[in-house]
Amino acid sequence: MLTLIRNMLRTRLAGILFVLLIVAMGAWGVTDVFSGGLGNNLASAGDVKLSEAEFDQQVERELRTATDDRGRSLSKAQAAERGLIDQIYQRELFRTALAAYAAELGASATDQAVLEVIRNDDSFIGPGGTFDTQRYRQLLSASGFTPAMFERFIERDLTISRLTSTARAALEAPVSLAELQAAYSGELRKAAWFMLSRDSLPEPEPVSDEDIAAFYEEQKQSLTNPPRRSISLVNLQVDDFLHQSEFTDEELRAYYDAVKSEQFSGPGTRTWTQFVFESQEQARNASGRLAGGADPSTLPGLANTSQRSGTKSSMSSQALADQVFGPAAAPGSLFGPVETGNFFTVIRLDSIEPGDVEPFEEVRDQIVEALAREQAIGLYYDSLTQLDNLIGTGASLEEIGRQMGTPVLSFAPVDRSGVTNRGQAPSVLRQNQEILTRAFDLTEGSTTARFGADETAYVLRVDNVVEAFTPPLEDLQEDLRKVIERQRRSEALVEAAESIKSRLEADELTLSEAAEAHGATVGAPETAVTRRASEESGIPQAFISGLFSLRNEGDVFIAQTQNPNEVAIIELRSIDRPTASELQALASVSGTQVQQQLSSDLLEAFAADIQNSVDLQVNRSALEAYKARVNPDT
Repeated sequence: MLTLIRNMLRTRLAGILFVLLIVAMGAWGVTDVFSGGLGNNLASAGDVKLSEAEFDQQVERELRTATDDRGRSLSKAQAAERGLIDQIYQRELFRTALAAYAAELGASATDQAVLEVIRNDDSFIGPGGTFDTQRYRQLLSASGFTPAMFERFIERDLTISRLTSTARAALEAPVSLAELQAAYSGELRKAAWFMLSRDSLPEPEPVSDEDIAAFYEEQKQSLTNPPRRSISLVNLQVDDFLHQSEFTDEELRAYYDAVKSEQFSGPGTRTWTQFVFESQEQARNASGRLAGGADPSTLPGLANTSQRSGTKSSMSSQALADQVFGPAAAPGSLFGPVETGNFFTVIRLDSIEPGDVEPFEEVRDQIVEALAREQAIGLYYDSLTQLDNLIGTGASLEEIGRQMGTPVLSFAPVDRSGVTNRGQAPSVLRQNQEILTRAFDLTEGSTTARFGADETAYVLRVDNVVEAFTPPLEDLQEDLRKVIERQRRSEALVEAAESIKSRLEADELTLSEAAEAHGATVGAPETAVTRRASEESGIPQAFISGLFSLRNEGDVFIAQTQNPNEVAIIELRSIDRPTASELQALASVSGTQVQQQLSSDLLEAFAADIQNSVDLQVNRSALEAYKARVNPDT
């Protein structure tokens, strides 16, 4: 039987039947089998779904107030490139989980609560001072909402607001915790210190030849030079052709006139009248009659009409905004109909008010740069044919450089990471990893074909191969002597500091005596400091954390400084803890800080637990598909 089924599945008939089965499942709405249960939704938690339409509306609302660094409104494509859409998505995931959790608890906002919020909103109050149903519907339609969608939005916001506030409502920082925080932040300490310099210590034992030989053997592996390559390179870039561009003022002004409305103008405003109809057929019929000059009041199915002015970002429908603010739009033009919620909208453009235009003189250099780069790109790609022909004829790298008008760059031997034996790292070799990869794949004297990307071409030759080797002791003897001397000096400084620390803590000498013995002065500001002391406190900021790590008066710690030839010997002189009365005064301030931190921690834990309990499911592929639609260039 299984053999019969396998044979049947290989036939063309089986393929046709499979296609028909998929079509049938789609017709009956059975699509989740192919999408992990989420369908086209971007996320789900319990019975709560985050649809693409709802998410898109949220994105549009965000973009109405979002602008770039020049004050221009952001498009969805720009929002996707800047990561704004991902940020909105993360926030909506959290809100979806909270809404699902509230639904499970039966804690969702009631219809009555939603109704009260809407009726008390001043935006929907009519001339008579009461809620105006027609005004309500008109404003919602203009913003791309239907009443049902808007009420669902209000219900979710109310629910989430109550959930998050409930989690913190009964929270109160314990007095003991507030006093503990007050004791921690209100504690005062004084310190004294001096700088122990390496120059104040005896010279370490001289380094003998035997010491150097022993060190050489111990470090032999680390002293081995890795394989290196001497490289010569021709690097052809678009920038090499920028100097070949010349433009007349007429050409620059022609370009300016062609693009100034898009590139050198602020966001313009337009005035339009929108006509909202109950059906698509009525909207289509009305478009023709409006074009013929019909009185709007005579149009059947007209739900409402209003005149508005604003920028492109103020329009709720992206499709209409693209048309109304398109380059071909002119006063009197009609656009639509476009579906907006349960209605269909037609727009008549009444007037165009362009934004402020930057004068030609101010943007002339910008235009020259743009045109020069555009021309240079063309010259660069034209030159690649010449470059390939030179390589194909076996021309030397020097001949290629002369013909192409670009210098041949030669570099001292470098290792696989692009570093010379002196520690230098030429940036040209490190800007493209393929340069070093190809160099170490070639034999001595070999030349590559053209390679590169992003408007940059390379031709590379390996001039010399230097195999890995360990320099003889004689070549390194003086360098190793200096290394050992520095090492011994550093060790002597550490040993001296530790000895002084031990003697201070054992009361064998005082800080002043230790400082005097090493020709240093003691720093001991009278001002006591807290853990949050500023630079003006008199104690270097780098010493504060170490000072408060000590437990008892008289304890000492050693601190590194920015100078490698000195360390600080710091002694804790006094600890002043707040009194009971001072704690009470400080606790009122600390209590607020503790309360805020506890609230933040509680809400974070609350949110994490909610997401687990409602089984939040995320459809990343749907999000990526959405971003691809709004930003097709990616």
